[in-house]
Amino acid sequence: LPFHCQWQDVKDLFRNAGNILRADVVQGPDGRSRGFGTVLFATHEDAKKAMAMYDGFEFHGRQLRVHFDKFA
Repeated sequence: LPFHCQWQDVKDLFRNAGNILRADVVQGPDGRSRGFGTVLFATHEDAKKAMAMYDGFEFHGRQLRVHFDKFA
């Protein structure tokens, strides 16, 4: 993610894929974005749709990599 993005920017982008329960941008100890985040969708189908729509998508000059969280 672009480093200036907040959770609301991420939620606004991904809402086209489906019902979002939560969106977060990970911040470092200094309070600055670390350049990645998570989006929790209401259904597995919505999450798959988001991956299809946004993996490789350019957002504010940065190419997104969208995948299922391997730690969830």
